[in-house]
Amino acid sequence: MSSRSVEVVIIGGGVAGLKAAQTLLTDPSGKLKSDDILVIEAQDHLGGRIFTDKNSSKLGYNYDLGAAWFHDSLSNIVLQDAVNDNDLDNFDRGKDTYYDDKDPKIFGEDGHVDLVDTKINRVYEELEKFIELYYYNDTDEPDLSLKDITDKFLQKYDSILTPTQKKYCKLLIRTYESWYGISWDVISGKYSMMDHHGRNLLNVKGYSFIIDKLAKQIPSSSILLNSQVKVIDRSNKDVPTKKVMIETTSGLKVYTNYVIVTVPQSILQLSDSSSYGITWKPPLPINIKDALSEIHFGCLGKVIFEFDSIWWDKNEDRFEILASEPDPTKSYSDPITSHPRPFDYPAYMVNFASVHKENLSKGSSLVILTQSPLTEYLESHSNEDAWRYYKPMLEKLVIPGKSITNPINTIKTSWTQNPYIRGSYSALHTHDDPSSLIIQLSGEFDNTGLIGNKNIRFAGEHTISDGAGCVHGAYSSGLREADWILNDIS
Repeated sequence: MSSRSVEVVIIGGGVAGLKAAQTLLTDPSGKLKSDDILVIEAQDHLGGRIFTDKNSSKLGYNYDLGAAWFHDSLSNIVLQDAVNDNDLDNFDRGKDTYYDDKDPKIFGEDGHVDLVDTKINRVYEELEKFIELYYYNDTDEPDLSLKDITDKFLQKYDSILTPTQKKYCKLLIRTYESWYGISWDVISGKYSMMDHHGRNLLNVKGYSFIIDKLAKQIPSSSILLNSQVKVIDRSNKDVPTKKVMIETTSGLKVYTNYVIVTVPQSILQLSDSSSYGITWKPPLPINIKDALSEIHFGCLGKVIFEFDSIWWDKNEDRFEILASEPDPTKSYSDPITSHPRPFDYPAYMVNFASVHKENLSKGSSLVILTQSPLTEYLESHSNEDAWRYYKPMLEKLVIPGKSITNPINTIKTSWTQNPYIRGSYSALHTHDDPSSLIIQLSGEFDNTGLIGNKNIRFAGEHTISDGAGCVHGAYSSGLREADWILNDIS
């Protein structure tokens, strides 16, 4: 059984862990050297939930199967750092990004939906504001699901809404499923409305350039791949000069004084008995266990269909295909046990014919975002099952003079099938309390119940309020924890 001794162990080689390691190693004070840092990653590659697929496309496209946008583009630290990088060959904002924020074209089972002449767009905006004000004016109001609070709005204003407006407001609000990766009957109404700092900017280059850039500044000797952490022992007495012992499933023991845990929230929630869970010695305190139980995890996935001809409107940035009118007896959050009926779940899709206008002679693609439980079903079934589900929905996009064709290539995510990931990112079900987890794991509050000191740190998108669920949130959390360690060492 081998062992190592370092000053800082970072568990997880995603963007949070890599940013923490890069910050520690590039600090001008030079407090920490490469021999002082070890990043332990369970998978055979770095990046975590960032993965740019550069090999599967038959059209030469890069596809981000995980994060794909610079959200909050006015204040996004990852975007700012990329733009300020002097290496223009690495990132060029002019050609490597695209504002795909033209109002999406909306379709339903009956074809194109006119939001303007019917004034559905204005009523839908009012619904969103109603939800925001419902909790802003009275924070004691019980949390309702997005479905239930929409019903409350429709009941309250029933007399001044047309049947068409009532129908499509209910269908349009379900498009929030593509933000959170869960179905509308469990989405927290209280936390459903989002306040973005600027437009969302599609990362055409692919997020892997951020991973590559960070990894280049971390020596290979400081990165350990294919190594799953099984034990975090905070009562270590084997090496008196080190406070914590980390043990991997291979038996490697690493002794350290600081640990930054960046594994996904879904892994932290696993029990000790799980093959992929972490055993804490002594066990995690109740305040952290309770916080982990008060928030859920979403399963946002993607299905990408490539075609050798374009039979949809190439000038539209995005399409939204609405679900059918909901069945009041059906729970849309329940696991799918048989092939789902098309239109059971809404589809949000990015039109790569608009993103890549320069060369369409070979065809183009549609990138569809999927939500739980549809994501789990599609990721665990064949490409043919995915096409069987979506073909009747995509037929609504066919423009005059064209006919739908079968895809020449199908690419799917596999996040729910990956035992080290188990889905996408933190998602708020009704009655969840996001502040509890952030307070316990952010390092901004006194977590002395953990170890009597604060040498166990947490980073990742689930540990931060500004940018939760996003790359820039995870990136900022890694920077935050590295700065704390540098300050504590000094």
